[in-house]
Amino acid sequence: MTRLVATLAALLLAAVIPSLSVSPAAAASFDCAKARTKVETLICKDPQLSRQDEDLAKAYGEALKLWDGKIAAYVRISQRGWMGARALEPPGMSGGGILCEDDETALSCLRTIHADRIAVLRNPGFRLSGIYTRGQDFLSVKATPTGLELAYQLADANTSQGFTDDGAKVKVVPGQTIVAFPLAGTGPDACRLDASFSVDEVTVTQKGPCGGAKLGGWWKRDQTRDPEAELF
Repeated sequence: MTRLVATLAALLLAAVIPSLSVSPAAAASFDCAKARTKVETLICKDPQLSRQDEDLAKAYGEALKLWDGKIAAYVRISQRGWMGARALEPPGMSGGGILCEDDETALSCLRTIHADRIAVLRNPGFRLSGIYTRGQDFLSVKATPTGLELAYQLADANTSQGFTDDGAKVKVVPGQTIVAFPLAGTGPDACRLDASFSVDEVTVTQKGPCGGAKLGGWWKRDQTRDPEAELF
């Protein structure tokens, strides 16, 4: 009798455990019953993508609280831009800002860009990223999975653009608000910008000629613009 009870209990447990497991549909950050796009369908079908989508939602929620929620407008516009770039583009149609093609590489590409986006949102430098303006001039501070990149565009046609070295991302640690950006270039084009960030602005101290560009001073954050969308 005892053996029969134990057997029935084991069978009952085996039946219950699968129902307690989390399916990819339940793990996604949206209702998979309402999935409309191919990307959403792939997220719901693929366990890894589904977990990443859930992690992405958590990272986004954390990012909305940065600077006590005072840059939430920027975080939202940045995330909307990324979501638009997450769509699948027909093969051979690259150049429209879409990150993945609708071919056999779509699944691996989506996994990669989700991992990168989670890393960007959790990068301590993300709260410093954005577009900062000074009249018609602007600084672009872009968070990457591993650091920060800076670029500038000035109204002065003689010294219009400059960039940090793509191969040398600037690292930021949690709580850091003062960052040194070495700009790419040598000789008369070389310089360093020491940037002190707050919620609404960045104060730049220029060290070096920067090819004649005048970048020192106070720049205001523009929460309506996303550095990922600024192509120059």
